[in-house]
Amino acid sequence: MKNNIEKIVETVLVQNRIGNYEKKDLELQLQIHPNYPSFQSITDTLDYFDIDNIAVEVPLDALDQLPKSFVTLVKTAESSEEIVTAIKKNQNIEIKHSSLKKKKFTLEEFKEIWIPKVIAVEYNSKQSLLSNGSFLQNLLAITLIAGLVLLAISRVWTIDQILFLIVSLVGVTFSFFALRESLGIQSQTIHQFCTSVGNTNCGDVINNNSGKLFKNFSLADAGIVFFSALTLYQIFYGFTSVLLIPALAGIPFVLYSIYSQAFIIKKWCAICLAMVAVSIGLTIIALRSLQFDIDISQISGFLIVTTLFTSIYLFAKEKMVENKTFKGDNLKLNHFKRDSQIFNHLLSLSEKIEDNSTIENEIVLGNPNAPFKIISLTNPMCGYCKDAFEAYTRTLKAMGDQLQIIIRLNVKTDDLENKATQIALILFDIYQNKGADEFIIAYNNWFADRTHSKWIKKYGLPAKNPGYISVLDKQSEWAEKNNLYYTPASLINDTIYPKKYSYSEFFHFMNIMIENHNDVIENQEPVEI
Repeated sequence: MKNNIEKIVETVLVQNRIGNYEKKDLELQLQIHPNYPSFQSITDTLDYFDIDNIAVEVPLDALDQLPKSFVTLVKTAESSEEIVTAIKKNQNIEIKHSSLKKKKFTLEEFKEIWIPKVIAVEYNSKQSLLSNGSFLQNLLAITLIAGLVLLAISRVWTIDQILFLIVSLVGVTFSFFALRESLGIQSQTIHQFCTSVGNTNCGDVINNNSGKLFKNFSLADAGIVFFSALTLYQIFYGFTSVLLIPALAGIPFVLYSIYSQAFIIKKWCAICLAMVAVSIGLTIIALRSLQFDIDISQISGFLIVTTLFTSIYLFAKEKMVENKTFKGDNLKLNHFKRDSQIFNHLLSLSEKIEDNSTIENEIVLGNPNAPFKIISLTNPMCGYCKDAFEAYTRTLKAMGDQLQIIIRLNVKTDDLENKATQIALILFDIYQNKGADEFIIAYNNWFADRTHSKWIKKYGLPAKNPGYISVLDKQSEWAEKNNLYYTPASLINDTIYPKKYSYSEFFHFMNIMIENHNDVIENQEPVEI
């Protein structure tokens, strides 16, 4: 069975009203994890997106105390383990994205197949009603809904009109599923629907050459255009006699679809048969309700709607195909880039710096006693330092007790009016007087906007503290002594983070390096005195 780890994680996040992530990025981070699919790939990905989570083994009796939805393991019929989504509903447990035939279990039935290892995320009680998209996107969506509601209210609707519109929308839905199948986008629900009866296989039928009408235009594309054009025409022009033409014109395609499935491909497609049924239903409604009284304005209106939609659809589909190709290539590239052996090789070739000692009174984040040390050289005016500091922040939140990160600010102290120097002095003051957490917030706020006057107004003018200036001088001298003339630069223990890697991979490799570093320390034999 195809792995559903992505859907498992997304379902639990949706159930817990968590939306501070990009769906495509979530799927990518899971798929490129070296231990995918596994519990570790899930927890590391949740950590990457700064989503509070916990992975624990619990007693069987603790089932009542678990949240409404969680990721867990169950035993399958083949005596193997499977990761699933579990959703508690009253006194039942619903299993999603599973190969198990039964989807709902009583608590006692569930305990018989349950392996009590759980990943849970914190429920978000403050989720906004609107989406996480931009204000403009939300405004456009609200405007579209309001326009459709006003349009519906302003018209007089008959039963036949409503039926025709609803059946057209059903056709759009099935055509969309057919398009997904033709693009190779898998869905567990559609897969079960397509293979539920006899000799049925939607993918084999939809992707067969007999379904190609033109070079890049298949029956799936024709279905999208046909049903969408009917729907859009009704929205803009109403239920007019011109709809008889496409309704009747669809009959040859219906007959060809049935013929090709029965005699050419010799397999049936449940989605295609549903589209056939919808087409027949539309024809019956049209013949029953409409008169053969068609004028030129109706024909021109339908042609304009159909042509415009087809042009937009073909352009959008081309971009979808390109995006799918790029996504596949990007996935392969990221698998290659995140190979730990390749990273270790490039790290071994990277420049070594012997002096990684801590300068007195400088900014140290995480665990100052941790043996794993990162020295970060940044400059507030450096645009690339934003990604680096975000990577440090993410790493600290996930494993801050296992490492220390020293923040060195490479700025000029001979000009205290310099914007970068002023920001550095303020950051030092925040760290010394308010602590590491406030420092992280302040530096992240700076990178989020980088408007000097706005940031200064929020945090105040810099204190020209001689102690801070002395530390900044020593940090600049250290950078110059070790030929570090660029920012950001990250020293991992005694080795510069390879320049061939971006900071989007930083979190992933720090996790691996800390594990390796701890293994080395544990395996070291004690020295006899």
